[in-house]
Amino acid sequence: MKGQRCKMMMKLFLLYIVVINMVITTAAVTTNNRILLSSVLVGAALAASVSGSYEFGFTDLALLTTAVLVTNFPRNQQATQDPCSAPGYTVDPLLGCYRIIRLDTTRRVTKDQAKQQCANDGGRLLLINSEAEANELRDKLYEGLNPVPAIVTAFIQGNRQDPSSPWVAEDGSPIPYLPSKVTSSGTTIVFYASKSGFVYNAARPDVALNTIACEIGTQ
Repeated sequence: MKGQRCKMMMKLFLLYIVVINMVITTAAVTTNNRILLSSVLVGAALAASVSGSYEFGFTDLALLTTAVLVTNFPRNQQATQDPCSAPGYTVDPLLGCYRIIRLDTTRRVTKDQAKQQCANDGGRLLLINSEAEANELRDKLYEGLNPVPAIVTAFIQGNRQDPSSPWVAEDGSPIPYLPSKVTSSGTTIVFYASKSGFVYNAARPDVALNTIACEIGTQ
């Protein structure tokens, strides 16, 4: 009687492993996870068989085989959404996922309006992290312009409370890159690009421009 009870408990335990394995594998994403789970299942069955505590019948073997096949059956991976799929955005090795918005020459916006324009795309104003990125932005601002202007201005991240306060990004953290010299004494950064270089200009908060540099991605 005791031996039969042990066999019954082992059978229930194996059936429990089979059911739990099939439930868990529905959430498994990678092939490695499915292989690991099926290995645990087969290993438990082999351990029971070697110990002699349970003898597998045809039904048990069929159930075990089915569980292993279901576990390792190829599944369609969910397509990864392209983080730079917003209209008008493109990927650059330095700037990341960015967009240059050029408004009509008769239309200008303030920096707050420029932020909202980027936010409408799910992004924010471009944050410059290095001199190399600043030079890359300068080049991008001149792309496709004909005739070529002497200076192109654009909104990027960078504000301060007053002339004596530090420059910060939109999230309140210090901006990672600042040229050795910032012209003027305003409270909002405007990017001035020319064919020979670039300048950060500290403009008034109500300054209005028609070019906006936006980005989408982690800051």
